[in-house]
Amino acid sequence: MASHSEDATLAISVRNLGSIRLAKYCPRCLKVLTKVRFQPPFKFGGALFGDAERAQQAVIGYLLEKDGHLPKPFSPFCDCKARIDFPKHWTKFRCVHDSGVVLYGIPDEIFELEDESLCVIDLKTSHCKGEDDPFHPQYATQVTGYAYIAEALGLGKVTRAGLMYWDVQVDSVKSNPADHYERGTLWLPMNVKPLEVKLDYAIFEPLIKELTDVVNSKDVPEGRAGCDDCRKLDLLYALEKEAELQDRILLRENEDRPHIRKAIKNRIWDRDKYLRDLLQSYRERGELIFSNDGMVAAWEFVCGDSLLSID
Repeated sequence: MASHSEDATLAISVRNLGSIRLAKYCPRCLKVLTKVRFQPPFKFGGALFGDAERAQQAVIGYLLEKDGHLPKPFSPFCDCKARIDFPKHWTKFRCVHDSGVVLYGIPDEIFELEDESLCVIDLKTSHCKGEDDPFHPQYATQVTGYAYIAEALGLGKVTRAGLMYWDVQVDSVKSNPADHYERGTLWLPMNVKPLEVKLDYAIFEPLIKELTDVVNSKDVPEGRAGCDDCRKLDLLYALEKEAELQDRILLRENEDRPHIRKAIKNRIWDRDKYLRDLLQSYRERGELIFSNDGMVAAWEFVCGDSLLSID
């Protein structure tokens, strides 16, 4: 079992660890993502999902307070009788796996069951596709990881875990808009569709081995054949290479124009220096090099003095 300690050199959220179980897992993408702490460029957050989650939690809290348990639509989790207190920040809800890798995350709900054991739940504002969902292996790893950490922190024995989907009923609104709108307010119905996850902590060992193999590799591994993310990454590189090629062409075309060649060489030198300085600044300061607004406003890095944190 893991212990709660800071004596580790590698950390990853259990959700990101679960991405290795996806059918479209790509070792090259994992290597790149670990270098940027799972924060690729042009990533935008969705505040609406956070709002929906808080609304769902409010409803769950109301039902528990009113009835002392969850009603029938929440089956098979109707025996959840109360919430328990737990650390609600990734720096506190974490533990060290036997491998030495830190696992962390923030579960949405941890309930006490009628037999006084615990149930860990992750909320999903999404259509429930059951275990056929291509992201189910990742979600299952995520909630299993939360259970593992909860036990490591001594919160109690976790005997149940699952995903609680809140399925937005768009068709109901489209078929009868009048019933869902009043005085500037849209009432958007959501149906709860729970899905239990079988707890199996043995899944972490091969995932962590793959993670450490990729992180510790000196070279970038081969990508998965047909990986769209690799192609997008290569396209970004190709655009940069095209700009460099155009500069080289201009240098050849202006061999007898020293002032133009000087301007081109200065541009190449400035671009290379900018990239070198940017990489050095990132290594030294992490996310502090970025502003709090603009396109990178949704970037959120996790850094620590003794941890290579990956989120």
